Amino acid sequence: MSNPADVTFRWAAALIGGLAGAGVTRAVISPGSRSTPLTLAALRHPAIACRMVLDERVAGFHALGLAKAEQKPVVLIATSGSAIANWLPAVVEADMARVPLILLSADRPPELQNCGANQTMDQIGLFSSHARAFHQLPPAEEESGWLAPFAARAVAQSLGPLLGPVHINVPLREPLVPSADIAAPKPGAPAAQTLTSAPAPTPAALDTLSQVIAQGRGAIVCGTEDLGPESRAAIFDLAERLQVPVFADALSGLRFDPRAGATVLAHPDQVSRNAPPADWLLRLGGAPISRALSDWLKKAAGRPQIVVGSSSRIADPEGTATHTLTADATALYRALNGPPAPADWLEQVQALDAAATEAAERACDEDTPFEGTVLRRLVRALPAATPLVMANSLPVRALDWLAGRPASGIRLFGSRGVSGIDGTLSAAFGIASAFGPTVAVIGDLAFQHDLGALALGADLPLAILVLDNSGGAIFDHLPQTVLPEFQEGWLTPSTLDIAGAARSFGIEAETVTSNDAAVAGILAALKRPAASVIRLPIDRAASLARFRAFFAAR
Repeated sequence: MSNPADVTFRWAAALIGGLAGAGVTRAVISPGSRSTPLTLAALRHPAIACRMVLDERVAGFHALGLAKAEQKPVVLIATSGSAIANWLPAVVEADMARVPLILLSADRPPELQNCGANQTMDQIGLFSSHARAFHQLPPAEEESGWLAPFAARAVAQSLGPLLGPVHINVPLREPLVPSADIAAPKPGAPAAQTLTSAPAPTPAALDTLSQVIAQGRGAIVCGTEDLGPESRAAIFDLAERLQVPVFADALSGLRFDPRAGATVLAHPDQVSRNAPPADWLLRLGGAPISRALSDWLKKAAGRPQIVVGSSSRIADPEGTATHTLTADATALYRALNGPPAPADWLEQVQALDAAATEAAERACDEDTPFEGTVLRRLVRALPAATPLVMANSLPVRALDWLAGRPASGIRLFGSRGVSGIDGTLSAAFGIASAFGPTVAVIGDLAFQHDLGALALGADLPLAILVLDNSGGAIFDHLPQTVLPEFQEGWLTPSTLDIAGAARSFGIEAETVTSNDAAVAGILAALKRPAASVIRLPIDRAASLARFRAFFAAR
């Protein structure tokens, strides 16, 4: 008779092998007892690269960053009970940002459910509608041949039709440690690979949209999603053919692409504060960060607004869409045809953009520490293709407002699925794990919120720039600033010793006093094999005054 622990290990190995056969190459694992068979199977699989992360919340965001960088599913493994509940913030972000994850939660077997057993809770459907699918496995048994095709289906579910997390709950009986001489699992035959592709636009859809974009002064609006190099090229070409401006969010990457021409505005937020509404709008890549740009879209309510998405989840928070289309954006933009807009339209918008550029240069010409200045200089100094992770909320908005269109070729990342400050460093370490030297720009509160991630910094090259403006400076830009309880209820300034906290994890850290020193510190940090922290203290009141002076410029 087989050793029960060996049966359980082979069961877990069949599941892990099936995931590997379907193309999974990464696992992020948090230590625990009940999950031992899954952990061991992953660690012993030759095609799975594993990283152990103590904190399950950090593990969730780390896996999110890896999956976002490599654009394929990453496996998360943790033990039963509250451990897996710590995945929830990352799972929610993965759901809304459409990032594929495979969640393997260890669980107690059926006879230990609802009887007061230790570390046991109802894990069935724990992530609710935030998971694309939920699967409850039976306890381990000798026959495990069906697990490989099952795992391949789970991977496929994470990849489409809407990318996102898939949860597999795995009950495991004791004993959990297999025989010492049990053979390592052998890779199985590759499973059918899941290929994803958005549908090509139909001739009827192209005919309808071509009629819309023939009606006067139009514009293309790109939200926060990275559209990829091919789609960006198609957008540049379409904008040139139609002679219309492109209002591109900083996170879209269009403004940092060396191929971007003068149709791509350097300061779309500022232009949208002063531009007349367009006659038609072509929107893609999710919702923009800019409140001013959203308001500009509302001013065009009632006029044709075409919202294009690669999945059924169409972004139209303003409720102003007149047409929606699920289609491959690259194919659509290459196929669309229409007459050029009236010549004075693009010239009018570009004149506003030129004025905004001059205002941005004035706002950023001093070396007094300022979010806008340091970001404007940083994106021009970073080597091409450097990954840059922008935290919510003020850092990513300051980048959008004042970075301009530097054509530096850097790669932008942000967490705009649910736009929280949680897990920024954990996700950034995931991106550094995939791409190598990476920069993260983060505020002091978001840094404090994810301190546990610094444990990943011993061997991952992440250069962290902390914009320390003494609290939640984004609220200075919101109506709450007039409340008498503003400081205690919203600003919540931190007393954390940022550099000291970093050093407690063995990470190099320094405080600098100028924008140029911060940029130089980040460039030096990129050459180190481990994480570094550069803290730049910023006078919050002076910063707010400079932002307001920029917004008021015409």
